[in-house]
Amino acid sequence: MQSQNGARLAVEDVNRVGGVHGRRVALLEYPTGSYFLDARQAAALAVDAGALAIVGSNSSDLSMAIAEVAEARGLVQVSNVSTAQDLTWDPVTGRDRAFVFRVCSSDVVMGARLATFARDTLGARRAAVLYEVGRTYSARLARSFVERFRDPAASRVAAEFFYLALETDFRSQLKQVQAFAPEVLFLPGSFTDATLIARQGRALGLGATLLGADAWSSPLLFKRGGPAGPAYFLDLCWPPAGFNERYREAFGQPTQGCRAALAYDAVRAVEAGLQALGPLRDEDLEAALPGSRRRLRDALANADFKGLTGRVRFDRVGDRRTRMPVLAVEPGPDGPRTRLQSWVGE
Repeated sequence: MQSQNGARLAVEDVNRVGGVHGRRVALLEYPTGSYFLDARQAAALAVDAGALAIVGSNSSDLSMAIAEVAEARGLVQVSNVSTAQDLTWDPVTGRDRAFVFRVCSSDVVMGARLATFARDTLGARRAAVLYEVGRTYSARLARSFVERFRDPAASRVAAEFFYLALETDFRSQLKQVQAFAPEVLFLPGSFTDATLIARQGRALGLGATLLGADAWSSPLLFKRGGPAGPAYFLDLCWPPAGFNERYREAFGQPTQGCRAALAYDAVRAVEAGLQALGPLRDEDLEAALPGSRRRLRDALANADFKGLTGRVRFDRVGDRRTRMPVLAVEPGPDGPRTRLQSWVGE
């Protein structure tokens, strides 16, 4: 619902000022379910309904199912929080997907930027990574982090350790980590795993600074115990306080992470492309619809505007070129407190 609600707020704002060249924007909502085939069917329904673009999905797997339809049918797709590298690049053909964009960074970029933060800001020379084997998101983050961090010529070393899905006792791996004596420990898994690992590591006396990625973005992170000192994670955005307040007023609940804010920017990216096209005639949305979709794709590829979460523009493969926030999670008497630490990247 967070992504859906963010998109609704964006459409509301576009239509409040007259829509796009006098035409109101209609938001068609199709549930993707939890399965590949359901997501493909939802995308096909959007194409057949005459949509100019698709926004979504949250899940990288479902977004890639949508991407196959979008690319084959010539329809723009803009994902808000799907980070899998294979979304905008087709591993089967080895080519970029021309119609697929995202308003966030990929997991490969995240891992590399977090390694840069560990190296340049924290001054770390020894890093360990404890990741979930078999989960593409976790493994790819681990690999990109290690590749950027490791540099024997500069006396920077990294070691990798892994655990299995649904594992809850990490003491065996943590003892191996402890023997390696890292200054930082990167945990590219869920906030649930990170909390358990932090508690067990603290009990063992592990002193490494903990690092994470966007899967840490939850109010439940370290709520049931965490590290003795600050930990840091890289998130996809840092929404302005005004948006969070507006979201709470509109929907009666707080935002969680970046889904709503980036869905808002995904819709505004489509709007920016449509504004660049100029007024659309009825035939542009009917008989000439395929050509309009292609022109929208070309306009979106050249979009450059100030969005809710900062500057929005895309690289040659359709990934957003943007800086990313590093958030510090600090222990406190009333539980952990999260604050903006710094920015990395552009």
